[in-house]
Amino acid sequence: MDPRERRLAENETIFRSVNERIEQLASPQAHDGHVFEFLCECSNLDCTLRLPLTIAEYEEIRATPTVFVVAPGHDLPEIEEIIRRTPTHQIVKKHGEAAELAAVRDPRS
Repeated sequence: MDPRERRLAENETIFRSVNERIEQLASPQAHDGHVFEFLCECSNLDCTLRLPLTIAEYEEIRATPTVFVVAPGHDLPEIEEIIRRTPTHQIVKKHGEAAELAAVRDPRS
């Protein structure tokens, strides 16, 4: 992985760590279908977009360490592929060395 791609993948793991904390804080208040705002897990450290997800939706995404949630258009084809689109977000899966880095940096591992 070239240094740029590594930095991009590392940026995404930072947002995922923040979202893990959001989920921890939201879980005691979570009711069926209650929507919380999670951060876009894209590689742009300046991104401030929030994505509406239920805890169940977030858990489905987090079930695989190489899967992230990003805003529409925030995917990076050089390190990930879109595996699902919704009106509010996209689910992306890392590939290659970016996937390896995501797995190693997964806070749930």
